This record gives sequence, structure tokens and C-alpha cells, in this order.
Amino acid sequence: MEASLVMWNPALKIINNLSLTTNTLTKAIAFVVLAFLLPHNAIAGEVIKVKTKNYKEIAININHTLGGNVPAKNNSRISAQISAVIEKFYVDTGHEVKTGDLLVTLNCEENKLKLKQANANVKAEKSQLNNAKSQYSQAKKLNKQGNISKEIYNQRAAEESRLTATVENKKAAASLAQVNVNRCQIKAPFDGYITRRDASAGELTQIGTALLQLVSKTNNIVEVKINNRLLNSFSHGKNFQFLFNNKTYALKIDFILPVLDKATRNHIARLSFIDEHAVTGSVGKVLWQDAALSIPASYIVQRNKKLGILVADNIKQNKGTAKFIEIKNAIEGQPASININEETQIITQGRFNVRDGDVIQINKF
Repeated sequence: MEASLVMWNPALKIINNLSLTTNTLTKAIAFVVLAFLLPHNAIAGEVIKVKTKNYKEIAININHTLGGNVPAKNNSRISAQISAVIEKFYVDTGHEVKTGDLLVTLNCEENKLKLKQANANVKAEKSQLNNAKSQYSQAKKLNKQGNISKEIYNQRAAEESRLTATVENKKAAASLAQVNVNRCQIKAPFDGYITRRDASAGELTQIGTALLQLVSKTNNIVEVKINNRLLNSFSHGKNFQFLFNNKTYALKIDFILPVLDKATRNHIARLSFIDEHAVTGSVGKVLWQDAALSIPASYIVQRNKKLGILVADNIKQNKGTAKFIEIKNAIEGQPASININEETQIITQGRFNVRDGDVIQINKF
């Protein structure tokens, strides 16, 4: 009350002085003008009672949710690498396998015969090479003695070189035949689960014929698609978690692709599990919080078509002045981020009756 009277004393003196020289209408106009210049509660000498809280007491971290999944690290179509008849399947849909486990055998009689023939060819060529080397060695001795013509000497040297190359060629053919024999046994390239079987025993395969679908057992990655609205919040967020079957798994960001996916117009991000992993193929939710504190929507007020908060300013002996702080990017009905001191006194009760500049009295809880 005293503060209001002090504020109005100069104004009253001005109006009283006008009485000496002006009429009642002029004084009324002066009173209206001064009413607009001073806090609205000062007219009646009123001090508005409010309650306040520190910003840190009411501030919140906004939670966000997006759909996410645990893609398979490997999702491979196991195919035949040779043309052969399928002999036997050792696994079927739903089976768990480990690296090196035998999955399928193909009839290998033809390839084994080819390998046997290739090894025989190597042996025959080696025998001829040994004979050529012996003849070439003898030719070199005779050449030193001058007892052999240059033409015959060159023939022995050329024959030794030709058979050396032929032996290497036959060895390569034998190695390829061995590879094809090995391909008759199809083994698991990694730990995982058989998710589909595409052929049956007795069928003739060609190179590339699909036999099984194998999905890796575990993956350390969660993939999520982020729209532009949430990109900033996501990239600076905290407390990332993957929620699947009512269980949460701690995450950390690995990377966010800086380019937009053409089909969805979203950014693709990948996060990795910190401790325990969810199973491959899990489809759940990625949860996180904004790193910056926000003011709850219930404390945001509108003044002069602007959204913001009312705080207690110039506080002395539980009295002060209401101050309106505009929040530029605030959306009505939603929490908003604002950069203010955590000790700032936010008017929590009585704020709907308060305007910027009003004299207030802060009541204790």
C-alpha cells in the first residue's frame, strides 16, 4: 500500500495543481493518461498477493519418443556356389546356428572326380617337368664343354620353362577343383537364426540358387528416423533408451546422417547399446530427454499477444514487482525452453491477475 502511494504522490500533486487553472474535464483526462503509465493495481493502491517458486523447482526435462528397431547386422541369403543336386538339409526354419555349422550338403561325386583328374594332371606334368629339368641340366654341362649346339640347348631351356608354367596351371586347376568340392558343404558364415528355407533335397541347384535365409543373432545397433522438428532435440538430448516388451535398454548416439532420406524426408540415426542388448529384429521405441530445462505449459501466460512467464523482480522484504519475460519460440499448451537463472522466482499462484510492472507481495508456503 505504501509503495503504491509513493508511486502516486507525484501524480496526485500534478492533478491537484491543475485544479487551480483547469476545469474538471482536463483533470479527468490527466488521470486517465497517468493510469496507463503506472501499474494497474496502483490506482487502487492494491498490492497483489502471489506465491513463487525457484525455476529449478518447477523446470522439467521434456521427454520425446520415436519408433526404433534393431536391424540385423547380417541378413544373408545362403546360396549355392556350384551346380549340383541338393543331398541333405541339416537345419530348417527357426533353427539357431553357430559359425561353421553344416547347413546343407550337395552331391559332390562329379566335383570329386574333377579334383581327382586335376591332381592326376598335376602329377603327370610334374613328371615331365622333372625329366625336362634333368635334360636342361645336362645341356648346360655340355654347353660349357662346347659339345652341344646352341639350337638344342635353347630347346632344352624352353621345354623346362614351358613345363614349369604348365605345372603351375595344372596346380591352379586342381585348387579350383578343391574349392568346388568344398562348396558341396555349405556352412554358416556367422552366428544366427534360419528364418526361411527356399529349397528341398533332390533339387538341382544352379550358381546363385537360394537355399536358406540366415539372420545374425545379435546386433549392437538401434536405428531410428528423425524428422527436422526433433533433430536438434535428438542431437543434443540425454538419457537415451530403447523400450521393447516393457523393458528398457540404455543407448548412446553413434551417428546421425546429415542428409535426408529421399523417401521419408527424415534423418537416419544409429545408436548403440551401452550394456544389455535387445534381440535382433526388435521393434520398439527410442526415448530421450531434452538436455535443456523447460518451463511447464501451465506456468506460461499470455500478455499483449505474447507468450512468456511472470517472475518476481526487485524483491525486498517479500515485496517486489512483477516482470513479464517473453519466450520467443513458445507454443500455447506446450512446455518451452527458456534460458534464465535457476534461482529466478517464477510466479506460480496469482499469475493470472498480474501484469508486467504490478506491485506484488510474495506469500510463503
